[in-house]
Amino acid sequence: MAELDAVSGIIARTEADLAAGAGLDLAPMEGRIQELCTRIEDLPPGEGRALQPKLLTLADDFGRLGRSIEAMMSEVKAEMGEVSGRHRAASAYAKSSEPTK
Repeated sequence: MAELDAVSGIIARTEADLAAGAGLDLAPMEGRIQELCTRIEDLPPGEGRALQPKLLTLADDFGRLGRSIEAMMSEVKAEMGEVSGRHRAASAYAKSSEPTK
């Protein structure tokens, strides 16, 4: 089914973008996933079962993407903490160097 391959390709591109430090845009994926779900729901039971291996692979792809996003968020959180710490230190230094009245 072409929709499965399309969603898998979007996941792979999103992972590559994350690895390259590009922004994260999941919007293109949403519509394709909706199309995929609709198409699968409309399939006769036998055809739907035949897709199970590809769907399991797609679920693994989503899991891997989720872990990549979590790792990126952890890095951003750590960087924000470092910036916040430096800002607090700079503010404290600025206050301590102000002349007293």
